[in-house]
Amino acid sequence: MTHAFRRLPKRIRFTLVVIGLTMLMLTALRVVFWALFRSTAPEAPASDLIWAWFLGFRFDLRLSLVACLPFLILSWIPGLNFVRSSTARRLWLGYFFALAVFLILAHFVDLAHYDYLHDRLNATASDHILAPAIALRFIWETYPVIPGLSVLFLFAAGYAWVVSRFGYRELTGGAPPLPRWGKVATVMVALVLYGLGIHGKPSQYPLRWSEVYFSTNPFVSALGLNPVLFYFDTMEYKTASYDEEAVRKHYGFLADLLGVDNPDPASLDFSRYVRPEKKLSGRPNIVLILLESFAGFKVGVLGNGLNPTPHFDSIAGRSLFFTHFFVARPPTARSIFTLMFGIPDVNSPHSASRNPLVVRQHTVVNALEGYKKMYFLGGSANWGNIRGILAHNIAGLEIHEEGDFSHLPDDAWGISDLHLFEEANRVLRVQEKPFFALIHTAGNHRPYTIPRDKRDFQEVEVDEAKLKENGFDSLQAYNGMRFLDYSLGHFFRIASEEDYFKRTIFCMYADHGTIATRQIPWDRLTLTSHHVPFAMYAPGYLSQGRVIDTTASLVDVLPTVLGLIGVPHVNKTLGRDLLVDRPRDEHFAFIESLYNGLLNDEFFLLIDPRGGQRLYRYRSDSPLEDVRAQYPEQAAEMGRLHDAIYETSKYLLYHNPPAQP
Repeated sequence: MTHAFRRLPKRIRFTLVVIGLTMLMLTALRVVFWALFRSTAPEAPASDLIWAWFLGFRFDLRLSLVACLPFLILSWIPGLNFVRSSTARRLWLGYFFALAVFLILAHFVDLAHYDYLHDRLNATASDHILAPAIALRFIWETYPVIPGLSVLFLFAAGYAWVVSRFGYRELTGGAPPLPRWGKVATVMVALVLYGLGIHGKPSQYPLRWSEVYFSTNPFVSALGLNPVLFYFDTMEYKTASYDEEAVRKHYGFLADLLGVDNPDPASLDFSRYVRPEKKLSGRPNIVLILLESFAGFKVGVLGNGLNPTPHFDSIAGRSLFFTHFFVARPPTARSIFTLMFGIPDVNSPHSASRNPLVVRQHTVVNALEGYKKMYFLGGSANWGNIRGILAHNIAGLEIHEEGDFSHLPDDAWGISDLHLFEEANRVLRVQEKPFFALIHTAGNHRPYTIPRDKRDFQEVEVDEAKLKENGFDSLQAYNGMRFLDYSLGHFFRIASEEDYFKRTIFCMYADHGTIATRQIPWDRLTLTSHHVPFAMYAPGYLSQGRVIDTTASLVDVLPTVLGLIGVPHVNKTLGRDLLVDRPRDEHFAFIESLYNGLLNDEFFLLIDPRGGQRLYRYRSDSPLEDVRAQYPEQAAEMGRLHDAIYETSKYLLYHNPPAQP
């Protein structure tokens, strides 16, 4: 083995030594973190701790590889070539010393940060040094600064000495070199492995910070993070965009509307303990079905003339069917966050699931005590960092994803929706206790793949003019919608033969709509991207369907489900039970996209980002007529509610911690 190593190119041998030394240093620092804080942390299964250590090792490897990139790239410059120049070696030795100082200092700051705030080092740490004199005095009075700096420079010098003693030694002598073809092949393999190490895993998605949030135990997640990488992961979200004074301004109004138990403008607490009357017998299962891009105007029961959704239409006729249901903001990741945590995802610039600083959230799902909780996705749950945001906040969540199924992926979205439903049914039918499951379809996207194994589904030909008249931009999009609907119908056919079927509430909704190919009025009002169907189907509990025309929103789904089955829960955010009788003017939906707005059962207030407002009677025969001048008080009241929801949503993203047990 030693002989083979000595035959490798000098640059590769040297790099391997440096990476190994850096990994040893980072591992030692992780051990220090473990030793200092393990006794203060909640108990966790050994398997979770081992996996956190493994993830931490991979993050440390990524940091080590990235740290080596500057000298690997710049050393090809003749004056900086450490392989041939002793002067360059001394310059790079200074780099390694500075690197060690930086890494050790960052970890020391991280230890203090975690000790003080119980969070790993992130970009918000700069907020604590806005008053440098106070910050420095606090550090001096709290931590052993002089011994710490002494240890830092001692270890940094030791690191540089070992690099000089053992790393530079690999630049001299060695076994007979490899032949030219062997050298080329070795370099190519090294480049591939180097890139794979930085990517972090042999998959489509790279290793991401969200993967350490596989456990609801905060220490397990903290153990898996690398503070240097995590700091840079959070840089984009360094400045929270909420305005606390604006939230406080609207607090009394919104707290009264939501029914907050003990309103307190000082704490800005929106908590209320909900004790719904039990309406159904037993402990019903709950299955949420996310129908990808299932836009309202493309659904037959909502008026589409091409009959693209006969199976959904049939189910909707036997369901509590909400005809004016809106999602706050596309795309999919935002809708999943909004659904699960009851906060319109107004995070900027990306979805809240991608923001490491808002990963800890309260969800009413955890009120389902004794329920098995599952998430089914045909692709990878690393998409959009969904794995972290769900697994970290839903106790005991079991994720079924690409690689867990007997079927192979059909395209970038994973296995087909048809096969996903079959796989989900195989799992659900063997459950021995009540369950909560989210089945996340994804096939109704470009390229609208129809799998070879499509059972008796038949693609059809439709005239292009007819397609555009009904809002479809291509025949593939039309057949893609039809195939999703067929897959849904297939799921209910096979599920109806299982014992769990009549003990289950099935909730079907779309993550978002789409833009219509023709300028229908609602598209001109930007509503078609937000308007989707929502149906609650409970074959063993509801004997007949009911159409509900009141305005509703995605934040309301889970409170409505828990209200229907009578589960007491703490609600800390904006969702409400849609089946509770309310005055007409308290039915509303908040939306945000190119234009922000608020809808109630009659009006739509559209707010231009440049400050203008327009009011439309969007359900009337003249939906595009601005009636703000005729209804100024209505516009003002809706504007007040919109601003309250918008400012509060931005605030709650950062102030919705899990409820204390």
